[in-house]
Amino acid sequence: MNDEKIHIGIVGAGKIGTAIYELLVSSNSYKVSIADQTDKEYFGDNFVKLKITKPTYEPDGTGKSVQFNEFVKDKTLIINALPYTKNIDLFESCYNADVPYFDLSEDERLDNYIIGLKNIPFTMPHCGLAPGLSIVITNHLVTKFNTCSNVKIRVGALSQNATNKLRYHSSWSGDGLVNEYKGKCQVVHDGFYDEVEALSGYEKITIDGHEYEAFHTSGGIGTFAKTLSETHQVMNADYKTLRRVGHHDYVDFLFNDLNLSQQELTRIFKEHIPTTRKDEVIIYSTIGGYDYNELDYKERAYYKVFKPETINGRYMTAIEYTTAIGMLAMVELYLKCKLPQRGYVKQESVNWKDVLSTTFGSYYRED
Repeated sequence: MNDEKIHIGIVGAGKIGTAIYELLVSSNSYKVSIADQTDKEYFGDNFVKLKITKPTYEPDGTGKSVQFNEFVKDKTLIINALPYTKNIDLFESCYNADVPYFDLSEDERLDNYIIGLKNIPFTMPHCGLAPGLSIVITNHLVTKFNTCSNVKIRVGALSQNATNKLRYHSSWSGDGLVNEYKGKCQVVHDGFYDEVEALSGYEKITIDGHEYEAFHTSGGIGTFAKTLSETHQVMNADYKTLRRVGHHDYVDFLFNDLNLSQQELTRIFKEHIPTTRKDEVIIYSTIGGYDYNELDYKERAYYKVFKPETINGRYMTAIEYTTAIGMLAMVELYLKCKLPQRGYVKQESVNWKDVLSTTFGSYYRED
């Protein structure tokens, strides 16, 4: 496809949506439009104002909405950078218009909604960091083994400095943070798929001489646990979020001891937790098992720390560019026909070497 004929639509002009937009317009000849419910003069003629209605999640997961139809219909593909509560609505518009759909969400309700739909356009949820490229990287390591005893994915989006007892300043969505601290977390246990509670599985871990704590959070593993349980000889696999030591006790008190509502918890994290633009992202994936034709137990790992960078003249936090690059790698691979062109596509189906060949993929290369 000629780059000049490609028209990419981004829905959601928050921090991550803006980072995706900036990287796209600074590095490609694609036409890019971005839409949001709040006026954003910064984007000039590329901005479209939407009238966003209340999220339409029903108990059975069937949202009905027409609010995105007009924006979606003439686009080559759509990138969803909205809060997870809008996923079903925006996907429905893409499905009805037969427009490829990408999103950043950790939430699995769209996955459940898609089950049973026929002849869907290219659909790739869970792009970004975790789930996203952390899953692509880990799957690449898994393929090096004949049998895996343990697959451990540890990812943290941390503030470099913190002045509160949580030892945490926020660098991304309060809605998303609360959502991942609640709900079920997908794991493989003794070779079988299972689900455990968020905030469980507490551990302390030393990485490059620094001590962190880690615990289960929902969504970060995407569809990978189910895939591993079905297609690989894997005994145990899980995803845990990294935090500074001491964080877990306080969030466990808020979420479990006080049993506050999701709405109240979201308000607390949005209104009372300081924000930061000086952050860091840590990915530490380890796989232990047995190589082909070898008897000795071995372990392979990927470890990288990301800190804020100036990319194409724009300062970006670590969480902004690691998430944006995870999305744009998938968009580029789709446009280059290195991914299937229709149907539901999982992160773990993507070739890690293909990711490294993309415009910004090299940022994920280990030092």
